[in-house]
Amino acid sequence: MKNSIPKAVFLLFSFGIFFLFSCSRQLLDIKNQTYKSYNRNSERGYVVSFELNNTAFIPKSVVINGIVQNIFKENKIGDTYQVNVIAQTTLIYNYQVKLDKKENGIYFEKNSNIFFQPVKFKLITD
Repeated sequence: MKNSIPKAVFLLFSFGIFFLFSCSRQLLDIKNQTYKSYNRNSERGYVVSFELNNTAFIPKSVVINGIVQNIFKENKIGDTYQVNVIAQTTLIYNYQVKLDKKENGIYFEKNSNIFFQPVKFKLITD
């Protein structure tokens, strides 16, 4: 009995370290993550901005306040992405807002696999 307790503690500790390192490898270094709301010309929404230095992961869409917006190549300037997330519009005929129950974050693709990373975007107010 004495011998099995230290083995169990060692196995739990090893598993914890492994889990910590495997999860931390999946987290991307996203910098300057901000969003700003707008209301102009019969359109409301958010302008979301973030920097991503890792080119192995391709951002596919952003979720802000429950609204999903796809990310395109045109949204990237250098290492910075700037995405217009439309919440409501009368300018685009038959526009449908895509909704998601996930928290704020970004969907990424790597090797044909899609994964979601939560992101704490900072609200910019004027």
